[in-house]
Amino acid sequence: MRTLAMLAILVVAAVEAAAPAPEEKLKKWQDDKGVWHYGDNQTVAPNSSTNKAADAYRRGDYPAAFEEYLSWAKRGDPQAQTMVGTMYLRGQGAAQSHANAIEWFKQAAKQGNPNAQYNLAVLYIQNPQMAPDEREPRLWLRRAGEGGHVEAQVLLANKHANGEGTPRDDQQAFNWYQKAAAQGNAGAQFQLGNFYASGRSVSPNDKEAVQWYQKAAAQGHAGAQLALGAMYAGGRGIAASDQDAVQWYRKAAEQGNAEAQYNLGVRYLNGRGLAPDAQAAFTWFRKAAEQGLGLAQLNLGRLYGEGKGTARNDTEAVKWYRQAASQNLPLAQYYLGRMYAEGNGLPRDGAEALQWFRRAADQNLPLAQLELANGYLSGRGMELDQSRGLQLMTQAATGGSPEAQLQLAERYLAGNGVPLDNKIGFDWLRKAAEQNHTPAQYLLGVLYARGELIGRDDGQAAEWYRKAAEQGHIASQVRLGGMYANGLGVSRDDRQALQWFQEAAKQGDAQAQANVGALYATGQGAPRDDAQALSWYRKAADQGLAVAQLNQGLFYADGRGALPRDDAQAVAWYRKAATQNLPLAQLMLGLAYATGRGVARDDRQAVNWFEQAAKNGLPLAQYALGMLHSDGRGIPRDWIKAHVWLNLAASGGYVGAAQPLEYAASQLNEADMERARTLAREWRTAHASAAQTN
Repeated sequence: MRTLAMLAILVVAAVEAAAPAPEEKLKKWQDDKGVWHYGDNQTVAPNSSTNKAADAYRRGDYPAAFEEYLSWAKRGDPQAQTMVGTMYLRGQGAAQSHANAIEWFKQAAKQGNPNAQYNLAVLYIQNPQMAPDEREPRLWLRRAGEGGHVEAQVLLANKHANGEGTPRDDQQAFNWYQKAAAQGNAGAQFQLGNFYASGRSVSPNDKEAVQWYQKAAAQGHAGAQLALGAMYAGGRGIAASDQDAVQWYRKAAEQGNAEAQYNLGVRYLNGRGLAPDAQAAFTWFRKAAEQGLGLAQLNLGRLYGEGKGTARNDTEAVKWYRQAASQNLPLAQYYLGRMYAEGNGLPRDGAEALQWFRRAADQNLPLAQLELANGYLSGRGMELDQSRGLQLMTQAATGGSPEAQLQLAERYLAGNGVPLDNKIGFDWLRKAAEQNHTPAQYLLGVLYARGELIGRDDGQAAEWYRKAAEQGHIASQVRLGGMYANGLGVSRDDRQALQWFQEAAKQGDAQAQANVGALYATGQGAPRDDAQALSWYRKAADQGLAVAQLNQGLFYADGRGALPRDDAQAVAWYRKAATQNLPLAQLMLGLAYATGRGVARDDRQAVNWFEQAAKNGLPLAQYALGMLHSDGRGIPRDWIKAHVWLNLAASGGYVGAAQPLEYAASQLNEADMERARTLAREWRTAHASAAQTN
């Protein structure tokens, strides 16, 4: 019964409001916008600043406002009718009633009031059961749009753009956005910019897109500010400017736009357009992540995992990786897999790690494909399956992973699990190198320098070493320094050699430190500076580099680099290097024992160290050993052995061995001479074979 009563009331109200009372003589007049009004004169129109209804409404006296508006509405004023409908809709001054709102909106709409037409359309859209038919909402929305109602124009555009309630029609969407944009609607201006930027229904025009983005952004539209920042970042339609990109990203970010917050975080992390600030990056990533943006969650997890911009917290890293992974972001799935695999932030769980790697790999993430490939190839944590492993590695390489390309190249070059194929291997290696993968660039340089698999090309070797060296690759810096020092593939330039050796030396490379010391010691690439030379030798020697230990010993022996002469210290450093099988250090230690300099004279020890150096192919040590055999010092005299070692020294280029060799020969009969020559030949053959193997 209550429902029937309510319907009766609504019907009565609608009937009563259908037209002004017949006895009222109202003047009909049209305002400057073409809207018809009813009243005694223009000064008492409902929306006039002196109108009692408007004043009451502004005061919040809704009953009084409703009563006044209703009186005008009953006389047929469309604006008053629209306000009555609005107040019924909101429950202001009268019980809320969608049905009454619709009736009053309809009366105003039929008189051409765009606001009423729009409100009626929206009510029908939101309450389709109240619409007479499915065409009614579209009819009133279009009439409102044609009447210049900007929100109606935007809604019409959105529906055409998205195919909501009407077939998708980009041209119609563009036309309606254009009408609304011309009236200054920021949302429409933004969408118009999107249409021009993407070439949707119009020819792509970045400059036009920028102009519309600027109009909307100036009104504070966050989406347009984000888009304008992106146009500045990419130099699309406007000169590229990282600073301007940051400025617009910040405006949008401060309004809470998650994508802008993420972009601003990336800028702070990379230092583009502003000073790098990991803490600020963390702050902006967190804001965006808390709004559910997957990429921000991923990056927030990485910052927690690396302790960058915040204290390291593996538990938090796992939390954010998991949230991003649940949005199906493959990189987040991969990192979550790594956390499980390594037991960081949660208990180690190989099966769970494998599950996440597979999810990421199924989305063609090369990192995950390579992870699985190496697991299959090694049988580590999963079944051994060479075929599946190589298939996944090839997929990762084809997908652009430089590490996968390098690993695949190494397999083809070595014939490891695949047929030996230098061409395929070289092609994969070059692909990785061209992606600035430093290990691949270094290996490519090595292959060119050695002339292995490809023709030797020192110029190409130097070029690939340079690419890797400029990215801080230590071995490449050392190799490039060597190319400059020896004039291989580049013009000899000791200063350049010193520069590249220093780059590697600063990163702690012992060989580079020794090379820097050698250049300072000889005055190559820089003025001679024994103190600097000694400093670098010491750094390398302390790391156990034999050649640096030898040179430090020589500095002690000569009292160079502000060191007092100290033969005992010299011998100590010679010994460190000699025990690492450095021939020259073995020779120097032998000489120290032979002369009693820095150590008690001991001919047997001299023979021992000379012999080790001689067997390592050092001509001067071979000469010294030959002389000890001739003299019978520290060892019984043996003219055959003396001849062998002196012969090897002479053939090795030590001219001082010629005369003692001749004398040793005079002490041998023909059979002994042949024996000595045979032993020398055998030694050369064995030594050459060993050198080739190494």
